[in-house]
Amino acid sequence: MTNAHHPYLNNLTPLRGIAAIWVAVFHFRNDGNIFARLTTVMLLRKGYLMVDLFFIMSGFIILHVYGDSFAENISRQNLRRFMVARVARIYPLHIFTLLFLVVTTIFTWQWNETNDPAAIPTNIFLLQSFGIHNTVTWNTPSWSLSAEWAAYMVFPLLAVFMHKTEKPARLILTVFVIITYLFLVYWLPSKSGANQHRPVQHKLDVINSYAFLRGIAGFTLGMLAYALYKKSSIRSLFSKDIIALFFIAAALLCMHNGLNDLLIIASFVGLTLSFASNSGAIHKTCSLRPAQFIGKVSYSIYLMQTIVTLFFIDFLDLPGLKSVLPPLKSGLFFPGLFYTLTYLFILVILSSVTYNGLENPCRNFINRNYRKYSRPAQD
Repeated sequence: MTNAHHPYLNNLTPLRGIAAIWVAVFHFRNDGNIFARLTTVMLLRKGYLMVDLFFIMSGFIILHVYGDSFAENISRQNLRRFMVARVARIYPLHIFTLLFLVVTTIFTWQWNETNDPAAIPTNIFLLQSFGIHNTVTWNTPSWSLSAEWAAYMVFPLLAVFMHKTEKPARLILTVFVIITYLFLVYWLPSKSGANQHRPVQHKLDVINSYAFLRGIAGFTLGMLAYALYKKSSIRSLFSKDIIALFFIAAALLCMHNGLNDLLIIASFVGLTLSFASNSGAIHKTCSLRPAQFIGKVSYSIYLMQTIVTLFFIDFLDLPGLKSVLPPLKSGLFFPGLFYTLTYLFILVILSSVTYNGLENPCRNFINRNYRKYSRPAQD
């Protein structure tokens, strides 16, 4: 449900679904050491950047939906409305997956640095991206929820700042985004032991210490992109199919050739703008029911991937599917492809169940019972 002032940006919904599936394949490939060698298939290797596409689209959409609420000031009523909507969006499925993994760990007695009981409060309060622990913990993709939550905390201030000062704010925030990305890519020493085998040294794959800055930078970049989108001349330019195809090709080529992560981030901005503005064949394709479906269940896909991967890697003794193979070693292509497609099929089916049975009902319940004047949201 939307209103005339905040039309639903349905072209971004399938893009979110593609990004979620890409991340899931990236993690499954890393954990199972199958399908393709990462040094030669950089499209898989760069899958971690799909999280940054999430951040950019999130900042874009949140400003689209809630920008007017914080245009002049931050009222208690609007702030409460915004925060309740964020809790309703994130927490039900996040808590469910966390509890599932905690209970599974108790019964299997597989305690380790990832499944650290001391990290349970950190996960509950979405503090995983602040480097409190030495590694990511429990449902590892949920680190990005923590980073996005940090962006939610500063969003009202950023929205007021951008509205009241406009050009100076955009300049200052652009400089902040650039400096933050340079810090994360070039100056922040990697904390992850897994990084020593990765073929790209200067990368944005920061998921623990200072990862909250990655979320805020991407979110802010999405807000800046939306400021461009509001200009009719920009929307007209980016509405053409050829522009969307250009940025699709640019993103794929940059990833395939293993180019600098910051170039890929720039292509994601163009991708978001072109999809949001498009009114041609891209729009018709994105409006198809399967495309909308995969986008709607994208959050479930993102959070449920750990559970499905746990089932494949730890509980099934399948030939060629092991998490203990040497780094960067790949198994046979066709068995790996079969495992990956089977994994995705199960993940999408399970995500449909959790979306319809848990995520969406809980979100509607919270919004209906705790704020009667809920603002329609596409997030």
